[in-house]
Amino acid sequence: MSDLNNDKETQENTNNSTNLFKNIINFIISVIIIIFIILFYFSNSSLILFVCKLAQSNILPTEETCYPYTNIKPNIEQIKINIFNNNTEPKTSMKIEFPYNEYNASNKILDMFRNYKEKQNSNFLANYFISIIESLINLNYSAINTIMNSINELIPENIIIYFGPIIISFLLVILLFVNIFYFIYLWFSKMYWLFKKNVSNLDDTKPIWEDVSLTNPVDWCAGFWLVVIFIILLCIGLPILSIIPFLSLLWCLFSCIAYKSQIDNKLISSFDIIKDVLKYYKLTFTGVISFFIISLAFSNLGSIPGIFSIIILLLIYFGIISIDIFNPINEPNLTKLVNYKQAIKTCSNIGIKNNKQHGLLYDIFIGKGGGNNLIKQLKKINKIM
Repeated sequence: MSDLNNDKETQENTNNSTNLFKNIINFIISVIIIIFIILFYFSNSSLILFVCKLAQSNILPTEETCYPYTNIKPNIEQIKINIFNNNTEPKTSMKIEFPYNEYNASNKILDMFRNYKEKQNSNFLANYFISIIESLINLNYSAINTIMNSINELIPENIIIYFGPIIISFLLVILLFVNIFYFIYLWFSKMYWLFKKNVSNLDDTKPIWEDVSLTNPVDWCAGFWLVVIFIILLCIGLPILSIIPFLSLLWCLFSCIAYKSQIDNKLISSFDIIKDVLKYYKLTFTGVISFFIISLAFSNLGSIPGIFSIIILLLIYFGIISIDIFNPINEPNLTKLVNYKQAIKTCSNIGIKNNKQHGLLYDIFIGKGGGNNLIKQLKKINKIM
């Protein structure tokens, strides 16, 4: 009988040891996952803060008549922007700047489109799709510039760090739907390109575009059938074509975090801002991690390890255990706060033909000649015949 009891006790001890080992493993895995999630969240917060400051600098390509859409460089006011604010009195902050240099002015996609549009053998069909994508990109940059500048101006920096990813996720969903509807509109409104013809020759350095009218029945009919084909293509393939506005938005977001900035005359990237946020918001970061570690200790290991983790945390916080995780970092290069007004950007339109582009039906039946344009074209054809 005693042997049977000993076997049961041994089995229970083995089971308890196995369960304790499993709980410890689960605790360690959970801590690693939580730390990764928190790091990912604060990294996104840092990038959002970076784009907020970028929006205040106003160097994003929001003007379709300016570089990089055209060769006309805009004039952008160079300003110092508050970042990593100190709540002491008087309030101070570090200063970040975004120089409008060759790197920040360039844009791989828009540069490629601009160069193609200026080629002597530029094709009308390629320009049709380029005009759609350019307008989508312009919409996204303008929306990002406006939204992020408003957030930067109206919402305190610490709130951006704490809740930025939640706010921006909601706004991006809305912006994606706007992109899809705007893409459908552009699919039709840019169809005037289907009624244009490049008449340049080898002696010309740039394309020369002329409108195709009913006096050129072959080209006009080709444009008309392209319109029919593209309308059918949109109706059938919209779920697939919707990837175009999605990729346009994605490109704008990733290109925003690729800008370079300066702090204390040192050139930095958005990834340096992630490191600085983790450094200057160390108390918040370590506090959140500590809260989750204590919660996991109670749920995975039990009450005694949970209480023990609280005691260890308090000993670290009050400096009895010397670990520098709760001591704030004092940045010496702080100056008085400046205003949050967005930088002024101007763009000269001299040399750009200021023609308003109308939709497909306008260009076919009305055009630039007024309400009787179609009748005039028919009369010309009758005289020729």
